[in-house]
Amino acid sequence: MKQKKLITAIALAGSAALLAGCNGGDDVNVDLGGNGSGGATGGGGSNNAAAPDNCPSWTTPAVTQGLGVCQIRDDITQDRTLTSDITWQFVGQILVGDGNVELAAPGDASDVTLTIEPGTDIRSDVGGYVVVTRGATLDAAGTESNPITFSSVDEGIDGSGEWGGVVVQGFAQTNQNQGSGPINVDAEAGLGFYAGNDDADNSGTIQYVRIAEGGFEIAPGEEINGLSLFAVGHETTIDHVQVHGNQDDGIEFFGGAAQVNNLVLTENLDDSIDWDLGFRGNVQYALVTRVAESGYGMETDNFGDNADATPRSQPTLGNVTIIGASGADASAKHREGTGGFVHNSIYTGDDACLDVDGQNNEITNGDLLYNKVGFNCTDDTTQDGGEGTQGEFAVELVNASTISNFDPLLDGNYASQAADAQLGQTTTDIKATAVVDDTSLTNTNYLGAVDPNASAPFWYEGWTLEGTL
Repeated sequence: MKQKKLITAIALAGSAALLAGCNGGDDVNVDLGGNGSGGATGGGGSNNAAAPDNCPSWTTPAVTQGLGVCQIRDDITQDRTLTSDITWQFVGQILVGDGNVELAAPGDASDVTLTIEPGTDIRSDVGGYVVVTRGATLDAAGTESNPITFSSVDEGIDGSGEWGGVVVQGFAQTNQNQGSGPINVDAEAGLGFYAGNDDADNSGTIQYVRIAEGGFEIAPGEEINGLSLFAVGHETTIDHVQVHGNQDDGIEFFGGAAQVNNLVLTENLDDSIDWDLGFRGNVQYALVTRVAESGYGMETDNFGDNADATPRSQPTLGNVTIIGASGADASAKHREGTGGFVHNSIYTGDDACLDVDGQNNEITNGDLLYNKVGFNCTDDTTQDGGEGTQGEFAVELVNASTISNFDPLLDGNYASQAADAQLGQTTTDIKATAVVDDTSLTNTNYLGAVDPNASAPFWYEGWTLEGTL
């Protein structure tokens, strides 16, 4: 989702309570990992649920759609902890810290920490979402057996657009902040300011976290991503994250140098992975499954108003598996001056694997390159209607890269049983192309998100939402 999509309704907090009753309940019971405190476990609860009697004084006890919750209605301006014995509910926009205002210096932002215990169940009303502003810290460290879950207040996880999402803002660079000194980039839409000059900025930990049913449509065609990372620095820990069924993008990087490992993106309705505005971080071990209504597996940009804006978007990706669907957009779209390096990956099941618009210079200069990537789509490349011959740039990227066409023969564990025969088992130096920091990357000798020589439990098992993989 681009910046213009992140729009905050002016009276969102006031209108959210009115909207909450309009959502139809889902009908799939899934254990969301929270015990709740109003007699409900991972669902809508019973009609006889009572408001919890153990809510902290800074929250409001309530029953929402039969679920006993402690409502968070006010911004978090001092250290708070969300414990796993309570089901929590966001009502409207919740800011953590005050760093989304224009700052004279990074140190002017409050150092506020929101801690979320493993196994905590966090619900949101229609239009609710959380923004961790720069300078603040999100300590959401779940575990494999006790992941943290963000979803809507109704029962189950088969909806979309039922609440907003998780937004994190940092002090790293974007290509909209030129020069030196404190920088303030306006995120528009009521999200305030973000960015700075510190690519090593640390916004905390997001680990073993599931985000489901998000992407609330604030206005026609304007939704929020499941996880939005605005200029997040590479010292932030982000791994074992699932975004499921989001109305908009699964994850989007707005500049910054964030590093994300073990990423699961399932059935998101717009793009699964999106980057722009000078993103130079890393993504490794990403498993993407899509439906016919999905946008691109990856939609990647530098900056639409200036394709050569610096720093240029140029992340490193390794061991990505995109499992497409007929009718969905291409597995990957590259445009508007983006660079990037994709290693040891697999695109399969889409009508087209690759769509590249106007990227001749980036391909020629080696700023955009595929290395050991397997394609198994109806068409290797595509050109969008009305774009004339721009689809030729997809052909140029294929010719400049190490791409093979073959059926990866993914087994029931999402591991390729054919890649070795096609591209061998030589180890790829994935770290070599990292632009900012390579500490999150591991050199591998196989294609795709899952090692075919691994044994159960596989890295995505035990913590992802039941029935989504």
